[in-house]
Amino acid sequence: LWVILRASAPLAIIPYAFAMIVLVGTTWRLRGAGRSVAASALIVVTSLLCLHVWWFTEPFLADAHGSPTGNTFTVMTANLHIGRADPAAVLGAMDRYGVDILVLEEVTPSALAELDMGGIDRRLDHRAGAPSEGRDGIMVFANEHLHEVGVIDAATPGYDVEVATGRGPLHILAVHPTAPNNGVAQWSRDLDVVVASARASNGPTVVAGDFNATLDHPQLRALMDFDYRDASADAGLGWRPTWPSPGNIRLDGVGLPSLFGLDHVFIRGPLEATYARTRAIPGTDHRALVTRISWTD
Repeated sequence: LWVILRASAPLAIIPYAFAMIVLVGTTWRLRGAGRSVAASALIVVTSLLCLHVWWFTEPFLADAHGSPTGNTFTVMTANLHIGRADPAAVLGAMDRYGVDILVLEEVTPSALAELDMGGIDRRLDHRAGAPSEGRDGIMVFANEHLHEVGVIDAATPGYDVEVATGRGPLHILAVHPTAPNNGVAQWSRDLDVVVASARASNGPTVVAGDFNATLDHPQLRALMDFDYRDASADAGLGWRPTWPSPGNIRLDGVGLPSLFGLDHVFIRGPLEATYARTRAIPGTDHRALVTRISWTD
C-alpha cells in the first residue's frame, strides 16, 4: 500500500484541487463557527495541494549542465511484456524516431528471433545482453560499437555497457528491478543496487529501463541527488506516464488510462534531453519511452 500511495502522489493533485474549490465556496456561504471550520479545512487542503504540486514539479526545475549542441542521439526503452509486444510496432517506432540506442526488457528468445527477422540489425547492428524465458531478458542495441562492462546484480539482472561515440565513451545502464508485487523487500533491494551502480558509473551515463518505480519513490529521489536528471523532466514540463498502456488493464470492463511513470531514462554528465514522448506498443502493458538527448558544450 505504501508503494502504491507514493506512486499516486501526483494524482492526488486532482482531488485536492476539487476539494479546495468546494471549500472556497463553502467558506464563502457559511457564517459563524461553520465558516471557521470550513476555513481551517481549506487551509489544510490548500497546504497539501501545494505540497503535492511541489513534489510533482520539483524534477522539472533541475538545471542542465551547459547548452545543447547539434550532436544528438535518441534513446528508446520498452518492456516487451514477456515477449508479447508486436515486433513490427517496435521496429516502426525505431524508424519513426530515428532511435540510436534501444533498451528492451522482458526479451524472450522468440521475441528476439522476430525482431531479427524484421531486420533490427539493419537499424542497430551492435547488441549486448541476452534474451531469457520469463521476465529476465534484457538487451541493448546501438548503432555504435558496444563494450560490455559488467552485470548489474539485481534479481532481474541488468547490464552496464559502454558505447563508443564521437564525444568519447558513453555508459548505458540497462535496468529492470523486480516489481513490488513480487515482494517489496526485493523490489527495494533491486532499486538500491541500481542506484549504487549508477552512482559508481564514471563519465557521461544514461540509465534506462523499466524501473517499476516513479519519481516519488525514495530510491529514484536518491538517484537524482547523485546529479542524475530524469530525461522526461529535462525535456520540459509534461505528464508522460508509461503504465498501464491505455485499455490494457480493465476494471469492470472499463480500460484504465496510463497513470504511472514506471519507465525512465536518467542522464548524468554533459547531456541534456531536448525531446521526450511515450508511444503505445500493441501487446505490452507498458508504453515505450523515447527521448532525444543532446551533448552539451
